[in-house]
Amino acid sequence: MKKFLSLVLALVMTMSLVTVSAGAKDFSDDGSITYKEAVDVISGIGVVDGYSGGDFKPTEVLTRGAAAKIICNLILGPTTASYLSADTAPFKDVPVTNVFAGYITYCSQQGIINGYADGTFRPTATLSGNAFMKMLLGALGYDSAIEGYTGANWTVAVIKQAAGIGLDDGNDEFVGSKAVTREEAALYAFNMLQATMVEYDAKTSVDINGATVTIAGDKAKEVAQGSYDNNMHKPNLQFAERYFDKLDKTETTDDFARPATKWTFKGDKIGTYADAADVTYTSNVKLGDIYSDLDMSEKDKNAEVYYNGVEADDVAVSKGNTVKVSSSSANNKLVADGSTVEVFYDEDNNDVTICIIDTYVGTISSKEEKVSDPYVVVNSESLVTEKDASTSVSISGSKARFETNTDNFEEDDVVLFTYSQSADEIKSVVKAESVEGTLDKYTLGKNLTLADTEYKYSKNIAFSFGSETSMTTKSDYVIYLDTNGMVIYVDEQEFDASQYAYVLYTQSSNSRFGKDQVQLVMSDGSVKTVDTDDDYTSLEGTIVYYRADDKGEYALRQAANVHKNGNPTITTTADASIATNGVLSGGANTFEMKNTRAAITTKTGTTVYGNSETVFVVAESDARGKTDYSVYKGIKNAPTIMSDDPTTSPAVETKAVEMVYTTSGSSDVVTFAFIDATGAYVTNGKRDVVFLAAESATKMITDGDNNQYYLYNAVVDDEITTVKVKAAQDAGSVVVAGNDTVNQVVTNADYNNKGLLTSADDISTSDYTTLKGTGVWKLSGSYSIGLNGTTASASVRYTVASDAKMYYIDTDGVITKIDDVKNISSDSTATYIGLLDVTDGDIAYLFIQEVDNGKQEGAGSSGVVLSGISASYSSGTVTVTLTGTNAGQVYPVTISLVNGGTLVKLTTANVTGAATTTTATISAALSAGSTYMVTCGDQSFVLGV
Repeated sequence: MKKFLSLVLALVMTMSLVTVSAGAKDFSDDGSITYKEAVDVISGIGVVDGYSGGDFKPTEVLTRGAAAKIICNLILGPTTASYLSADTAPFKDVPVTNVFAGYITYCSQQGIINGYADGTFRPTATLSGNAFMKMLLGALGYDSAIEGYTGANWTVAVIKQAAGIGLDDGNDEFVGSKAVTREEAALYAFNMLQATMVEYDAKTSVDINGATVTIAGDKAKEVAQGSYDNNMHKPNLQFAERYFDKLDKTETTDDFARPATKWTFKGDKIGTYADAADVTYTSNVKLGDIYSDLDMSEKDKNAEVYYNGVEADDVAVSKGNTVKVSSSSANNKLVADGSTVEVFYDEDNNDVTICIIDTYVGTISSKEEKVSDPYVVVNSESLVTEKDASTSVSISGSKARFETNTDNFEEDDVVLFTYSQSADEIKSVVKAESVEGTLDKYTLGKNLTLADTEYKYSKNIAFSFGSETSMTTKSDYVIYLDTNGMVIYVDEQEFDASQYAYVLYTQSSNSRFGKDQVQLVMSDGSVKTVDTDDDYTSLEGTIVYYRADDKGEYALRQAANVHKNGNPTITTTADASIATNGVLSGGANTFEMKNTRAAITTKTGTTVYGNSETVFVVAESDARGKTDYSVYKGIKNAPTIMSDDPTTSPAVETKAVEMVYTTSGSSDVVTFAFIDATGAYVTNGKRDVVFLAAESATKMITDGDNNQYYLYNAVVDDEITTVKVKAAQDAGSVVVAGNDTVNQVVTNADYNNKGLLTSADDISTSDYTTLKGTGVWKLSGSYSIGLNGTTASASVRYTVASDAKMYYIDTDGVITKIDDVKNISSDSTATYIGLLDVTDGDIAYLFIQEVDNGKQEGAGSSGVVLSGISASYSSGTVTVTLTGTNAGQVYPVTISLVNGGTLVKLTTANVTGAATTTTATISAALSAGSTYMVTCGDQSFVLGV
């Protein structure tokens, strides 16, 4: 041992030590670290580091080489240990260039670690808990030979000693044979810091008949404190007091008044960590039960109670006491389901401390990353009160900030947080777990049942829509749970615009309908008459969510927060009435919505707001009563609609405008609106832009209803999807159906009730300037790009809007979204279509087509040329016939499910061709009643089963 210490001292004396920065590190995966105190302290003193990506990877297994580094960092300090090197290979599989060679050499020389009988060390192999404990014991001064850490049963001696001195404290599931994880290694090393060092009396080794025998010094004894500071506050000398004398442990209380330990290193605070409670409850509890659970023999008649860190009313913890911690006589209303009640018992002094900690729910309103101490800002959704349970506490300004690794959070995340009233600050923030489903029932103030599972209400439950009584059964909600699995926040399930529809007619108002049918105006402007699972007469004239089952039967639920301007009612009389009034009547004659202006006056005294996500379905009827439904996404793209014509002087009243709309929660932000603008003043808005990728076009498809169309990969406004383009377009349509050579960008797309695109217009020059050409160039500047030209310097510079919609289209017609202009690469051969917003001069849309000059023209997406394909199905086998094949050539055949216009790939099989015609069988389990597409190269076949 003396030789060992002299080597350490020599290293320390001869090397310049660099100060190791202290303080608990915020790892990006902090939330998944079980042994937080251990990891914070061990990383704070530099013994174990995180990874370059900012994470700690707590469950990653420790290698033998990494373990050697930890031991050296513990014994020598991380700075000194970093200078270790190996002059010669310590083991045959550890060359001097190995990153751990110096650490392995040092530990081997000191007898802390051993290699294998074959002369290897296996530095990348995992390390068992037994082996790591043996290394820690060696560093504490235990002698392997004397203590019996050798031979067949060495693990028994090691674990007995390690457990005896508390090296495995904190891990009740320790299994010595299992590989050690990084956070377990941190825990055991943390315990070692606080373990007492040992030494032996002088010992002598003699040779007896060729065997080395140790005589005397056969019992370890604790090393006296000596001149070292007693920073660990225990008898004799602990490891940290010798090797990390600037690490200090202080017993204190935390901001919730819990007994705690404060760690500092070189004067810098690492953190304060609460002791583990002796008993914990998650609801109000009888004081007699606490007495029993603590196995007390004497009452504490003045047990202190703290609420969020502030002293509340003392209580008597006594045998059989049926009074609860929170009662009408003391601490009234401070504890309920979801409260955390932690009880600490100082047995020596018969002193009980009860700490009540409430969990609240909030949302992340913002986060600040570009400061020295990044933080998130929490908007509390719960009511936070003082200990009187009635005086509210405002969590705002600097009090709403919580310093943390902001990578763990996004704006609008729902989070759980704790708040210390004594410190007047948020103490913890974690993301809340959520469950989605249909609300079956609820009991006011107690619980709800979602998707057949009952959940209790947490004490500080909040509702995004204001009141619990606003919930409706059979509607879909998202509930967020506290750490005890109780509901702490209820939100309406978010639906995108594609899941909204307006109920135009039901069977009660239209004799053409059979029982349980409705006519819906869909969010894409199409009109559908559908079968329903119930009588939805009561939903006529409102906005609904809908879902269709595999039989095409629709279930409807009224959307949340539906509003109307005036009393719009559906016009059900003759076409002449519709031509005059539109499909609705009874709206407001003070309606005003202006393009690009967020505010919308629905009627006198009522203003709501649109944003970039608001979807408007606008109805206009002609003189014959024919109604067209146009769809606009975003107030910037919506038309101006006014009851009064502003082009006349004075303004002439034209017609009342009807508007039925939904809002986001209790706010006045419109999410979806159905507007009847018939006869009103309307200027053209910017309609959804539709892009059709030419290279993706299929051959003409004829489905089971004799609908003929081409399927394209497409972008509809900002959504990558597929579009069925009707083969016979309506008169005036600019879409070239079946075009597989030139990409098409259009607007004002109309769809029939089968979901086929039937017509579209050219991009309006009043909205956008269309840019086309070859050459895309990455330029300096965050939002700049060069278009056209054979070099960057020869290109034309354009500014790209911060919310521009940009896409790559590869040579197979596959579309990929470009999230940032910096992700665009320079390409002199790429072609492009850009839409330049005439209002602000920025590029709003950009479609970049990659070009493969070596591709065989007309060869389709896979380079395969065929003249035909057909297929049939029977008993799990698809028989495919390819026409125009070459002997020996491989033909990839893909079978996909046609699901609502989208192809879902099921399988691909390679077929070896024969001359002229090839027939092959492919195993595939297809479902009766479904439609599939069989494709190879540029040929496709629709297969009905």
